[in-house]
Parts: sequence; C-alpha cells; structure tokens
Amino acid sequence: MSRDELDIQYRDIVENANSIILRMDMNGDVTYFNRFAQNFFGYRQEEILGKNVVGTIVAPTDSSGRDLKAMIDDMALHPSSYVSNENENVMKNGRRAWIAWTNKSILDEDGRVREILCIGNDITRLKEAEEEIIKAKEAAESANKAKSSFLANMSHELRTPLNAIIGFSELMKDDSVGPLTDKQKEYLDYVWESGKHLLSLINDILDLSKVEAGKMELELSEFDLKELLKKSFIFIQEKAVKHGIALSADIKEGIGTVKADQRKVKQVIFNLLSNAVKFTPDGGKIGITAEKTGKGEILVCVSDTGIGIEAKDSGRVFSEFEQIDSEYSRKYAGTGLGMPLSKKFVELHGGKMWFESEKGKGTHFYFTLPLNVG
Repeated sequence: MSRDELDIQYRDIVENANSIILRMDMNGDVTYFNRFAQNFFGYRQEEILGKNVVGTIVAPTDSSGRDLKAMIDDMALHPSSYVSNENENVMKNGRRAWIAWTNKSILDEDGRVREILCIGNDITRLKEAEEEIIKAKEAAESANKAKSSFLANMSHELRTPLNAIIGFSELMKDDSVGPLTDKQKEYLDYVWESGKHLLSLINDILDLSKVEAGKMELELSEFDLKELLKKSFIFIQEKAVKHGIALSADIKEGIGTVKADQRKVKQVIFNLLSNAVKFTPDGGKIGITAEKTGKGEILVCVSDTGIGIEAKDSGRVFSEFEQIDSEYSRKYAGTGLGMPLSKKFVELHGGKMWFESEKGKGTHFYFTLPLNVG
C-alpha cells in the first residue's frame, strides 16, 4: 500500500471516529478538526480552522473560575505534563461539557514539538454523577450530625425523669414509704427492671452520639487489667451456670497495670461477654485470653462456641442499630449498639477490634489495647 493510500485510510478512520479529534499548533490555533468534533461543538470546519481554542471550544475560565487560558498556554510549554487531562469545554451555542482528553505531541524533523494531537470524549454525565454523589455525601453527613445532636439532647432529657422513676421505685421496694403487698412488689419489680433496662439503652445512645459528634473523651487512670478480666465473668456467671456454659480464662504473664479508661474497657468486655452468652447454646464454652503482642499493646480475645456469624452478615456486626436476624437475636432484643459502640471505644484508645467466625462453630472477637493511652 502506498503512502498516499495509507494517508487516505488514516484520514478516513479519523474522520469517522466516534471521538473528538483535533490538532492545534503551539499557539493554540486549530489545524485539524474531525467530523465528530464539528458535530459535537457545532462549528463547521471553515469556522474553526486557524482559530484559537480559547474563545471557541475553550472558555477563558471554567464554571469554577479555573483559568483555562493559562492551562492552554502551559500545555504549549510543557506538553508532557498534559498526556491526559480533563477540563470544561464550551459549544458554539454556549452549552458547556466536560471532556477527558488524551494528548500526544507531534514533532518536527528537528525533534521539536510542532503540534499537539488531542483526542477527547464527553464525560459530562460522569461528572454530573460525581457531583450528585458529593452532594448526597455532604447531605448524609449533615443529617448524621443533626441526628447525633438530636440523640444526645433527647437522651439527656430522657435520663432525668427516668432516674427519678428508678430512684422512687427503689425507695418503694425497700418499704421506705410504707409496706406493700406481694403483688404490688412484683409489679414494682417490673417497673424497676424495665427502667434500668431503658436507662442502659439510653446511655448507649448517648455514648454513641458523643463519639460521633467527637465529644467523647477518655477518662484515663491506671488499673489492673488482669484483675478486671478475671472478675469480668461476674457479669455472666449466673446465666452461664443456668445454661451449663463453661467459662475459662487464660491471662498470660506480664498483663498488669495499664493506663486507659477503665469504665469503657469494662463496658467493652461486658458487651462481648453478654453477646457470647446470648448466642451460645446450653453446654457451650466461653473463654477470655490476653497477651502482650510485642508492639506496646495487649491483645484480648473473647471466644465462644455459639451459633457463629455467616459471611453474608459479617458487615452488619459493627453497624449501628442493626442486629443479625436469628432465633437468638429475636429472643433477646436490643438496640444493636453494643458492638459498634465497643469498637468505637477501642478505637478511641488507639486500638483495633475485629472478629473471626464460622457458622455453627462459634466466634472469636479480638481487640487491642495500647499499654499507655494518651
């Protein structure tokens, strides 16, 4: 095939391409404009050839105020920096569109850049979709902050009258305001237990909203972590004995005094053990292990031989207000805040929390705790 035939074939391919193809010299003047480009921008070839791209298909500035004239000037000076770029372009009718450009330098016989070949594709819809995603994300973040603020305020307002209900219930239970019948005491126990349970849920919501709002602070103190872990089975001892669940602890040597928020660490352990005993059938096992990792931290594990977690549900374990649907979760209702709150408490200390589980064989929850927080 002769050179002329190749040139004709090449031009035919370029003219019928479904992409914008143009060439411009080092001044930014258009030297070639294919048919697709003409149709896209609305310029006939005779209207655009020899004209500068700035003022025709490129506005001096884009919608955000970016200086596009400066960009075109810089492209002529440093073409290798613009092998690919995205910028806003303008049609003859004034409509604007985002184009993704691939640019290639065309050299003269002396190896100097003579022209730039530009191939472009319309990405306006993609850019609009990105804008919508950004706006939706900002709206979601704003709504989440409003939710956290609302929950914090409402939780505080609810705790005040609830504490009064619990306090007066305790006074009446102790016969401090006069004798009660057995039936009255039974009903009063229901009121007191329900009040304590509701207060616990409200405290979880308040703590979560504080963490999300960045207002949760650690109350650091030095305490014996080994002693705390050993005594933690007290939380579930009665239920474990009732259901024949064996408890074991393996706390390695060297686990002693740590500097952390004792109340929050205790709450993490309580939440993990409560979940373990909740989802472990009669005759199962629950264990606690702790050891130093050599990285200035302690690794704690709470394990059980319970129902386990299916892979499809693993992403929901640390999600707020969610519970994995099962016979056990339906039997023991809750807010679904225990695990996400525990994870946030651990992360506040600079640690990490994760789990390993197999359906029907049990779960191991791990968390790390730096030896000295703060």
